[in-house]
Amino acid sequence: MKRHIVWELVDGVSTEHLTVEFDPVRADGVVIGVAEDEETNEPFRVRYRVQCDDSGTVRGVEIGGLDKDSGIELEHDGEGNWIKNGKPVPELADCRDVDIAVTPFTNTIPIRRLDWKSGESETISVVYLDVSAMTAKAVEQQYTCLEPVGSDSGMFQYESLESGFTAELPVDSDGVVEDYPGVFRRVEL
Repeated sequence: MKRHIVWELVDGVSTEHLTVEFDPVRADGVVIGVAEDEETNEPFRVRYRVQCDDSGTVRGVEIGGLDKDSGIELEHDGEGNWIKNGKPVPELADCRDVDIAVTPFTNTIPIRRLDWKSGESETISVVYLDVSAMTAKAVEQQYTCLEPVGSDSGMFQYESLESGFTAELPVDSDGVVEDYPGVFRRVEL
C-alpha cells in the first residue's frame, strides 16, 4: 500500500511530498524550498528515491536537482560496498543507511531496520547526503528507543555524533517521523 506524506519546514520555506511503500521500503520524495543561505536565499527543488532490500538495508539512492548535471546515484551491494555515479566509494564502506539533509524520511530507515526495545541505543554509520553541495560522506549517528513502535506510535531520540544535534522524534505505526521538533512538522492529509 502506498502512503502519501507531506512535511513542511517549521521555520523557513520548504515543503515535501513523499510517496512510500513498505516491506521493502520504496520511497519517492520531492522537496521544494528556499535555501537558508544568508547571502542568496536561492530556491531549490530536489527529487530523491530510496530503495531498501528485505532486511531494511539501503540498496539504492538517487537525488537530482534542477540542474540536470547535478545529482548523486548511489548503489549498495548489501555487503558494505558503495558505488557513487558508477565509481566505488571506499570511504562509505560499512554504512547501511542514508541521511538526506532536506528530509525527515531517512530517519525512518534505521528505525524500521533495527529491532528495538525500550531504552536501547544503536550507533550507526550512515551516508550523509548534503543536497546543496551534492556530496556524500560517512557520519555516525545514534538512535535511542524511548518507546518502541507499536500499533499507534513510538518515540526515538536521534543524535548526530558529528554536530551534537539531538531531537526526540515521535513516529507513527510505520516508523515514519510525525514531528521533528523545531525543524519539520507533518501536515495531516
